[in-house]
Amino acid sequence: MPEGDSLRRLATRMQPLVGQKITRVTTQGLARDLAGRTITSVDAHGKHLLIDLDDGTQIRTHLGMNGRVRDYPRMRGDAIISSTSPGRASLVLATADHVWLWLTARTVEIAARRAPMRGVAVAQLGPDILAGDFDGRQVASTAAAHTERSIAETLLDQRVAAGIGNIWKCESLFACKIDPRTPTGALSLDQLAALYTAAHTLMTESVRGSRPTYRVYLRGGKPCLTCQTSIEVASQGTPPRWTWWCPQCQAPLPPSVSGNRSRRG
Repeated sequence: MPEGDSLRRLATRMQPLVGQKITRVTTQGLARDLAGRTITSVDAHGKHLLIDLDDGTQIRTHLGMNGRVRDYPRMRGDAIISSTSPGRASLVLATADHVWLWLTARTVEIAARRAPMRGVAVAQLGPDILAGDFDGRQVASTAAAHTERSIAETLLDQRVAAGIGNIWKCESLFACKIDPRTPTGALSLDQLAALYTAAHTLMTESVRGSRPTYRVYLRGGKPCLTCQTSIEVASQGTPPRWTWWCPQCQAPLPPSVSGNRSRRG
């Protein structure tokens, strides 16, 4: 599933659309009444892409596990879309010289300015992990309420912080030397704040174009790049998601610590 850094890069790539008029919008092959509207902003919040129009309409997309976005010059794009199954073409947005195609996106929501549910999905999310004013300490206080859940599961909860997926869950835990199976309640506020701040930093570097070297993600059975211990992998949570970690660098907390960790940070 594309994570917050991928959506932020997509929003940046789509910035030339701001100020352009839409010539056509379709969802699964059905025309929507948006031709002539001007795009006023393109932004991302977590894993959601938000396109605002001059009449107050907002287009919100979530790619889910398998969704992708492609863009083409207008003539080539029209030819590709004509040969694409409407069921796969979740959203098509065309301007005079360009076509953007969302393939098998999980969610495409087009909401008018006063639509009852407009903005509700995003309002239910936590702070965007990539926001310039992201505050790891504030998010830590929210995460701390999930005492019994593993920290790996809490990191994926978009209501705590929006944008972290499986890649940066694993990499942030490694950066902070925390075992992914640790109960969230066993970590101090300082540890939680450092963990979310690490996710913010790693993902910001990714957005800026730094090609990441994954320390644990997808490295099951391979030697840790730090200590050479074999990387472990296990399924966690509901729905189950794979987690990779180094059992040496991310050693479990002693039972006396994990059972009695103070929340005072």
